[in-house]
Amino acid sequence: MSKVISLFLFFVVFNVWSNTIELETFFYLTKYQDFEEAKKVASKFEDEELKIGLINLADVLSDRTSTTFVSLDANDANELRFVKLLILGYQNAYASKRNSLKAYNNFSDALKLSETIGNANLIKASLIALLDLFGSEIFIGSKQYESYLERFIELKSDKTDEALIILYNLVFFTKADDDINDIDAQYYNYIEKLDSIFTKFPKSHNLFSRYYYEKGMYYKIEEDNEKAEDFFLKADSLAAQNSDLQYLRVVNAWQLAAINYQKNDLEKAKRYLKVSQKLARKLRDSFYISRLNSLIFKKEGVNDSAYHYLRKSIDIEYQLGYKNNTLESSILTVQNQTDKLKLDKLELDTQSRKNRNWATSLAVLLILGSAIAFLVYSNTKRKQLLAEQQKTLQEQKVSTLLKEQELTTIDAMIEGQEKERQRIANDLHDDLGGLMATVKLHFNSLHSKVKDDKDDMYEKTNNLIDEAYHKIRTIAHAKNSGVIAKQGLLKAVKQMAAKVSAANTISIQVKDFGLDNRLENSLELTLFRIIQELITNTIKHAKATKVNIHLTNHGDSLNILIEDNGIGFESNIVIAASNGMGLKSIDKRITHLDGTLHIESEPGKGSTIIIDIPI
Repeated sequence: MSKVISLFLFFVVFNVWSNTIELETFFYLTKYQDFEEAKKVASKFEDEELKIGLINLADVLSDRTSTTFVSLDANDANELRFVKLLILGYQNAYASKRNSLKAYNNFSDALKLSETIGNANLIKASLIALLDLFGSEIFIGSKQYESYLERFIELKSDKTDEALIILYNLVFFTKADDDINDIDAQYYNYIEKLDSIFTKFPKSHNLFSRYYYEKGMYYKIEEDNEKAEDFFLKADSLAAQNSDLQYLRVVNAWQLAAINYQKNDLEKAKRYLKVSQKLARKLRDSFYISRLNSLIFKKEGVNDSAYHYLRKSIDIEYQLGYKNNTLESSILTVQNQTDKLKLDKLELDTQSRKNRNWATSLAVLLILGSAIAFLVYSNTKRKQLLAEQQKTLQEQKVSTLLKEQELTTIDAMIEGQEKERQRIANDLHDDLGGLMATVKLHFNSLHSKVKDDKDDMYEKTNNLIDEAYHKIRTIAHAKNSGVIAKQGLLKAVKQMAAKVSAANTISIQVKDFGLDNRLENSLELTLFRIIQELITNTIKHAKATKVNIHLTNHGDSLNILIEDNGIGFESNIVIAASNGMGLKSIDKRITHLDGTLHIESEPGKGSTIIIDIPI
């Protein structure tokens, strides 16, 4: 009997220990932001309710949205209740109209419960939830987050914890004051520490996208817009490859729009803002996008559009309650609610009815006066806007005509180039190729009739004729690549890479994702010509031995990344100096497709070209 009891106790202890290890592994993976692996770990739990709860939590963290209904039950085990509290907190935090106070209460209850359970990984998970909540506030005016950050520092156990601690400090520094340029010297120390930590991380670490984003913020504060834009683009490139980080693309695109607004490149700012708006799913995202749209149109002098977006952002601001319902003010309101009620009651008891009536009358007069003044102002402003609108409409008509003319010119240029390539290819292959074949025939016939001891001269001449014929065929096939492209962009690029790799001392690798279906034929042809032109430039100038071509279909956009290990160049100088069919021509083609071109290169460090095309 004692053996049976001992065996039963062993299985109970073993199951508890096993569940604890798997639970710690799950929360380590969520801290690492690898939510897919976290769900795989969750699926192994024997406790069905806990398994479902953990999978739902991973989904909420990954998608930042959830319609799953969760309710607390008095009979829930501590671990299950802890998971449910986190789900409820994140649902309140990620809701379209977020409820920061409810989220704070859920996360605080989860923290208390994790302290009771006594598991450090669960405590860290609830602290991360609270710090993320404070970090997502628009403005941090007090130090209420400090106690949670200090507790997290006490529990740190690996390099990922250290990286998160520095990232949180950087976020709170940049939100601690309205003036982003008034940053404490400690901020720069944290940036140096962050660089030191991430040099030790593998490039596959999921926090690299956040690292690049904070580096972008650092250079934005330093007013180095070029480097800031580079780091935001790197962050966006990583986020685009990870479905769990799509929320970061909204912020990256907004920051890129803001930087180009500062640089007075308003068209580029608008393009990035459109990307942010397309990806945005939250009401708070619409607030930021509308406010920046208003500033852009104001700088352009389009006052009616500027006023429209400003009005829209103000409406959203009141819906979200940013003026009165920040997390900090909500917490303070709860803490001081009893004292406030007592003071209000004392004030009401001491006021006389006469004073109340007088205050009411005065308020009515003020409201009426304000309403009349506002109506007069609105009427005057409306007349002014109508006059300005007429002038703006006329200017826009002229601008539209010029734009249409430019696009027509680009279309004609591309079509003409394709016809010329086809004509040259046919002439080379049919006429000159045939002529070289005839020369070869006659030369062999002549050699058979006139035989002497000069076989070396014959061999050399024969080899030269073969080489000339081979080169003519190679040029003809290269010029005729438009026909190849009609078989599909991916196939054309791979064939081009194979031919160039075989004919030159350069290795070209093509990697693709999501290109199972064909694109529109003219779009594929244009993209192929762009890639062909860039590879030609690399062969001519880069002195590279390796080139990687990445083609990624994101569903609504196509990303093309070309990187080489060549000698590199000063990208700003080369772009400014290029003309004809060089980078400016490529940039015009991409702009014609409503796409973006970004070049990263330094002398001696190779080059990376990133192209995003909406499809």
